[in-house]
Order: sequence, then C-alpha cells, then structure tokens
Amino acid sequence: MEFSNEVFTPAEKKILSFYVSNTDRSVFVLTNLPEVIKGALFSRYSRSTLGLRSLLLRDFIQEKNSKFSEIQAGTENPDSARNSKLAIESAQKFYDRILDGYGDDSIGELGGAHLALENISILATKTVQDSRIGGSPLEKSTRYVSFADKIGITPGESEFRFYQEPTLLDSVHRNLYLENCRNLFDTYVRFTEPIRKHVRKLMPREPQISQAAYERSVVARAYDIL
Repeated sequence: MEFSNEVFTPAEKKILSFYVSNTDRSVFVLTNLPEVIKGALFSRYSRSTLGLRSLLLRDFIQEKNSKFSEIQAGTENPDSARNSKLAIESAQKFYDRILDGYGDDSIGELGGAHLALENISILATKTVQDSRIGGSPLEKSTRYVSFADKIGITPGESEFRFYQEPTLLDSVHRNLYLENCRNLFDTYVRFTEPIRKHVRKLMPREPQISQAAYERSVVARAYDIL
C-alpha cells in the first residue's frame, strides 16, 4: 500500500513534519529525533497496533512525562544541551518503563538512521529482515500485536491486512483468493478469545504476578497458538 491509512489533522501534520519525511505515505524517514527517543519509540512500536507516526505523536510528543520538548531543545541548541540532559534524567523512569516493558536485546541497536516501511506484506518483511548487512530491522510482532482490525482501503471500504497482489486480483482466481484470505482472518478473529480462555485455564495466574503482566503473557501465548 503506497499511502498510509493514518489520518492526521492539519495541526498534527505540522508538528510531525519536523520529525518525519512525510505524513501520508507508507515509507518515510525519521528526522531530528534524539537517540533516546528513537530507541524508546521503536521498542514500543514493535508491540503497538498504532502506526509509527501516530505513536510518536500520542506517546511522546503529546506525553508530558516523556519530556519530549525539553530533550528536543538540547539537540537543536547546543546552549540547551545541559537542560536536555537534565530532562532525560528527569524522564528516565518513563523511558526505563518503555524499555523494560517493550524492549529486548536488540534495543541497543536502535540508534542511527531510521527508515520506516509500513503496510508491507509478511513476505516483503522477511526479505528486508534477511538482508541484514548494513541494517538492523525491527518488525511489528505477531506475538503481541493483533491483526484482527480492518484498515481503510478506500473511503467507505475496509479490509483485513492481507496482501492484494495486483496480478492475482486481475485473474480468474480473484474471488477465490479474497474469499480464502477473508476466511482465514475471520477464523483468526473468531478463535482469539476462546484460545485466551483456554490459556488462562491451563495457566492460572500465580499470586506474585500482576494482573497486567499475566494478561500480556496470556495474549502472547494465545497469538503463538494462532
């Protein structure tokens, strides 16, 4: 999909335009962001249903605890570098919580130039991942992110997130392909909650584990099965 299905207001586009190369396409570059913010942003992105730009806007730029504006000021003005450092220290619990809750061993690799590719197929994702020389790809995890929601294809039309290959859709197999893909996603949606209930039955929560942590574990195991 060439164009993104994210929708931003004119004011939001103006804010984001300083940090991303575009606000309406599926391929874009991050700019003018400190490494600490990029690392935390991508670590959360891998387990979020939001697009990267929506996540940046909601959970960082508009989140007071992130100290985003203070940290950003230090990268734009050398005279503000000390204030930026203090802001990072002040927001350390915020970033530690993100990295503890969403990070893994690859978080240390998230510094550097960032190119985002959204709305691409699993096959395309694996092609990018296999070409690791010169890059360290990070993908949305099917273990933590639900793919049950449909996305807007055209105004008034939505569809599950499966690849609609143009040549195939122009062939006599079009209807069969669409029917089977939709059936697979319908099955995915229909089985999600029953499998979670089954996991909870097999693995009751232990007293020392918080309810939130337990539910995250249940969701992950259920998606593994699906």
